Amino acid sequence: MASALTKAFTVIRLLRRTNGPLGLTEVARSLKIAPSSAHSTLSELINEGAVIQDSDRRYRLGPATFYFGAGYARSVPIYRTVWSQLVDAARELSLTAVIAIPWEDHHLMLNVHQGGGPNVEVAFGGRVPIDAGSFGKAYFAWSGTQIPEQVGQYTAHSITEHKQFAVEVARAHERGYATDNEEFTVGVGAVCSGVTSERGFEGLASLIGPIAQVSDLGFELTGRRLAAIAARASLTLGDPGRVKVVGDL
Repeated sequence: MASALTKAFTVIRLLRRTNGPLGLTEVARSLKIAPSSAHSTLSELINEGAVIQDSDRRYRLGPATFYFGAGYARSVPIYRTVWSQLVDAARELSLTAVIAIPWEDHHLMLNVHQGGGPNVEVAFGGRVPIDAGSFGKAYFAWSGTQIPEQVGQYTAHSITEHKQFAVEVARAHERGYATDNEEFTVGVGAVCSGVTSERGFEGLASLIGPIAQVSDLGFELTGRRLAAIAARASLTLGDPGRVKVVGDL
């Protein structure tokens, strides 16, 4: 039998992945539990502010989930060392800034500064696959994780051949940033770099925008700007291996 804590997180996960509030019957049916058990769990979550009930007696996530999540995001080293500089660069270049960490075979977006135009939408708290576009290249370049034999295809421009993808990963590590030329989303370009510390890989920093805009700015110019930010942050976090990168930029 699942513990009360497990039941609570199961309900939270259900409400997180639905687009709107759910009624008691919907919650019970989705989780395959008795309505009485669902009601008991929901009542406990309401008491803690993790779930709220609207006037139609339907349930959705409450403010406590954001409160704890925001506290976690602020405590992550990549947020403390990268975010302000990344936002400054995004404002100057009119691009969208994103920081992310790996979680459950995906990249979890810890924060997003929307500046890349109406055609670029990145969900704060959203996830993208671990191997997607420049995020995937940068992840494998700096995390030390082995590249899988099968890489996902997300657009017609995605690099799926293992050897070619490995070349892109090595190139990203050498120059300090990875590029995405409509490889994850059609019409969108990006550069991405890994942030490391004395403990190893911490997460990713990225600048994203419409492909025409990123091309006009120049992948190399934008990438080098990002690489410098990521390298300085890595040095601050105790990775001496990024000294050469900072000196070259």
